[in-house]
Amino acid sequence: MTVPLNNPLKPGLVSIMMPAYNAEKFIRAAIESVLSQTYPLWELILVNDGSTDQTEKITREFTDPRIRLFHQENAGEAAARNHALTKIQGEFLAFLDADDLFHPSFLALMVSYLNQHPEKDAVYCDGYYMDTNDKVLSSLSNFRRGPFEGDLFEQLVRASDVFGPPMTVMLRSDKVISSNIQFDPRIVIGPDWDFFTHLSQFMIFGHLNRQLCFYRVHQTNITLTAGNARKNHSLALCRLKMIDLPRFNDCKEEVRVYVFYDLMVNLISEELNSIEWLLSHPSFNGLSPCEQSRLIRLTVIKQIFLHSGKSATFKKWLKKATSLCPNDQKTNLVRLFYSFSPSIFRLFLNLRETLRPKNAPASPFSS
Repeated sequence: MTVPLNNPLKPGLVSIMMPAYNAEKFIRAAIESVLSQTYPLWELILVNDGSTDQTEKITREFTDPRIRLFHQENAGEAAARNHALTKIQGEFLAFLDADDLFHPSFLALMVSYLNQHPEKDAVYCDGYYMDTNDKVLSSLSNFRRGPFEGDLFEQLVRASDVFGPPMTVMLRSDKVISSNIQFDPRIVIGPDWDFFTHLSQFMIFGHLNRQLCFYRVHQTNITLTAGNARKNHSLALCRLKMIDLPRFNDCKEEVRVYVFYDLMVNLISEELNSIEWLLSHPSFNGLSPCEQSRLIRLTVIKQIFLHSGKSATFKKWLKKATSLCPNDQKTNLVRLFYSFSPSIFRLFLNLRETLRPKNAPASPFSS
């Protein structure tokens, strides 16, 4: 689907996309936070993603002509966001989920920043976590890295904790449209991370050190209701798409190693065929031989807990690891010990895990 640009974008207008699915509990407050903006030039593109509750009824109670309502059969958050992308008319693009809130000065300050910094293609701010009763819990920045400015591609590849929820970001719409980058409907958890990572290949970001939005934490957040398998599948898709991006191999090796560690040890550890495929991927082979070796060793150690009957596969991987970096003593020791007795080595790993302090940090560099 190509995002059309049938008419010139309207200068100064902010297009705010709001996907909504069964959002009756909070959507009224979300819309009212848009109506309360001190900056008047906005349009709210509200896409009802096949809600079965009172969401549509509530939205139709609002008669402000700047609110544009659209309906689609239930297809998920990413599809609803893509629907909204086809409707934007504004120079700027903002995001607000149906359970979150903008501070009254959000639009005014974000637009002002972009107007004062024409060299920036986007800007992001800070905000707050809040509960179902609008009680502020913590700043978003307490749980994210940075702040960063400029070319953020490498930071976004490293991890998703740069922006937090998408409502902290405002983009220049022409950059989004010309890139033809959209939200991936296959990704249930993290479609915004995938979207912003791809956009960051072409965009320069600014940071506004103001707390201008409120992210609501509740039991129906998709990040809480999705099971681990579903989360891992979505996050693995984000990672797999990253390693094929043209700029991926320009990232520091430390970042690329972490991406492959996250994939092979955390996200697709149940999928031996996928790991086998990654071991031959050009971006994996672009790592230094000793980093490849170390990643294979860490992957095998994780796999031994999950697939006890695959010793031939693991011996093959360890052989490759030792050939890549013959002087890596840890890999040589693991290969020797595992070749001697897979069952005894597994017992050793179980014992080591039992003795590990409960508060010991998990690290890709600790084994």
